[in-house]
Amino acid sequence: MHPEPVTESEIQAYLDGELDLRRRLEVESHLAANPDAAHVFMEDLRLRTSLRLLDADLEDVPPDMRAAAARLSARMSEGPVRSFRNLWGGRMMQGLAAAALLMIVVLPGRDVQARPPAYVGDAVAAYRTGLLRATMASQIEAPVFDAGEIQRNTHIRVPRLPDKWVITDAQIFPSNEGPALQLMVRTPNAQRLSIFAVRADSNAPDEPTAVRHEGASVAYWSEGDMSYAVTGGEAPAAVDTVAEDLVDDDDAV
Repeated sequence: MHPEPVTESEIQAYLDGELDLRRRLEVESHLAANPDAAHVFMEDLRLRTSLRLLDADLEDVPPDMRAAAARLSARMSEGPVRSFRNLWGGRMMQGLAAAALLMIVVLPGRDVQARPPAYVGDAVAAYRTGLLRATMASQIEAPVFDAGEIQRNTHIRVPRLPDKWVITDAQIFPSNEGPALQLMVRTPNAQRLSIFAVRADSNAPDEPTAVRHEGASVAYWSEGDMSYAVTGGEAPAAVDTVAEDLVDDDDAV
C-alpha cells in the first residue's frame, strides 16, 4: 500500500510540530526525494529561525507595532494559494514584511543595533533615580562637580558640557561595568537630561545612536575605552541631537 501523498498543509503542520512521528517520517521522505521542495522548505525554516532571533533581540518593540506587523502579515497571506512554491513564497513574503516593518519603525536611524549595549539599561536606571531624587526633600542633590577629581579617582573622562547647561546633581552610580558618573542637567529650553559615563569597552558606535529603551529615550556612543549615554523624556531624535552636539565638541573636561 502506497503512502498517501504529502500535501502542502501537512508540510506546514510539520513545521508547526503538529504531525505524529509516522507522518513526520513520510514528509521527510517526500522532501528527501524532491530537492526543489526541500530547498524551499529549508529557506522557510531559515526565515522562521531568523525572525525568532529578531523577536528575541528586540526588547522594546511596542505592542501596537507588533500588532501592525501581524496585520500586515495577515493581509499578505490572504487569498487562495494554488502551488507549492507560491505557498512557501507567500509565507516567506509574509514573514519578511513583518520583519521589515519592525526593522524600519522600531530601529530607525543609522547604525542601530537590535540590542543596545548592556550599560544603556544602567543609564536609564540612573536617569530615573535622578528624577526621583529631585522630588525627595530627604535626598539632597549634589550640584557641585569637579571633573578633575572624578577623573583622578575613577578615570572617567567627562564630555565638555555647553556653557548654558546647569548641573543639578552629580553622582557616582554603580553599574555592571563598575563605577559610573551620572550628571543630571537642565538645558536652557528646560530639558532635564541625564549624562551617563562609564569606563568600559562596549559595542556602542562611535557616533550617537538613539533608541527607546525601557520607556526612555537614550542616545549612546563610545569613545575609546569610554562609553556614554544621554537619557531624557523627549523623542529619540531630540536626545540624539543633544548627544551629537556633545560629540561635536569632543574636547574632554
